[in-house]
This record gives sequence, C-alpha cells and structure tokens, in this order.
Amino acid sequence: MTATLACCMVIAVSCLSIIMPKAPGASESVPRSDASALLVLDLQVDFVERGGRMPIAADQIEQVLKMSNLAIEASAARQMAIVYIGNEYTRWDIPGNWFRRNAARAGTPGAALDPHLNRIVGAPYFPKRRGDAFSNPDLERFLRAHQIGRVVLCGVYAGDCVTATAHGALGRGISVFILSDAVGAASATARRLALARLSQTGAQIVTTEEFIKISAAQLRALPD
Repeated sequence: MTATLACCMVIAVSCLSIIMPKAPGASESVPRSDASALLVLDLQVDFVERGGRMPIAADQIEQVLKMSNLAIEASAARQMAIVYIGNEYTRWDIPGNWFRRNAARAGTPGAALDPHLNRIVGAPYFPKRRGDAFSNPDLERFLRAHQIGRVVLCGVYAGDCVTATAHGALGRGISVFILSDAVGAASATARRLALARLSQTGAQIVTTEEFIKISAAQLRALPD
C-alpha cells in the first residue's frame, strides 16, 4: 500500500466518523419523542395558599390546583412519568430571598408541597434553588434514563420557573407542552403574557381538558 493510498484511507475514515452519528452511550442517550412526563412545578404552600409568603393571584389558586390534580390523575392513568419539583432555598440565597419574602426556604412549612396536591406514590421529587428545574441534574438524568422526549408542564410561576424550565427542556431537544389553566402567576395579565411568549419560543399551549382528551397514542403522534 502506497503512502498516498494510506493517507486517503485515513482521511476517508475521519470523514465518516464526522458524518456518521455516534451510538448513544450512558451519558449521551437520545430521548425518544414518544415518551412523555408531567412536571409539576413548585406547587408549594408559600405559592398556592392565600396565607403563603408569595402566593399567586388569589383567583387562580383553586383553578391551578384543581387542573394540576386532573393532569396528575390523567397522567397516572396513562402511565406517564410524573415528577414533582420544588424550590428549596437556603438562608444564603441573597438577594433572592428578599424579593421572595423568604418564600420556600428549605425546611420551612412553606416549602412543602401543598397538601391539596395529589401525590402519586413512587413519583420522584427533585428540589432546586433556581428557576430552571434542569438546574438540578437529577431531573435530566431521570428523563434520559426513561427515554423521555416530551414534557408537560403545570405549576408556578408562569413567567419565571415555568418559563425557565420550558427553555431548559427545549434547549436539550425535549419538546414542551404547557397546560394553560394549570399554571399560575401574579395576575391574569402576567399569565397571559408569559404563555404568549412561551408559544413563540416553541412550546405548545393546551388546556388541561385538551390534554386529558388526548389519548396516549395521540400524544405520541403529536408533532414536536
């Protein structure tokens, strides 16, 4: 074999290694688009109780809890993964604690998931200290381990943690559905504007009723 021919073969192999996709390994598994999970975001006492330190709009509390519970029931019935996520801030999370009026401080009653929220036995809970739920790497590991390529979001606040988590999912190639009547904000206007912005970034906005009516097969067939 001449040196020229050997060189050409090396170049060809190098080009193929660039063109050919790598087989996914344990740390780079590719989510399957037909597997879905419901992420229940920050439905904690301080945010969804009138006496909490930083509650959403009073006229949204009952609706958000009711619709989130319906979504949880529907997801459990179709054997979707359900993940609970909550803020657990430390005393050193300054100045954020000042703006949040010390809401959801780790270990306080206000940081607990609301007692009116349906809890599914065995469903994981991942704490976080930032808006994006993916700031806790355990969430991404869980989704990839279960080959989940689509998440459905409910919870609070629409313009903050819900938005940050939606962006975190989309940035990882995970498609996003948001339940418009199962997310809360400080006002109806704030919720409407947040949902409008999310729609523009690639998230699909549906009502809880629409989500419930979609069968598991139809959900898998929906475009990302």
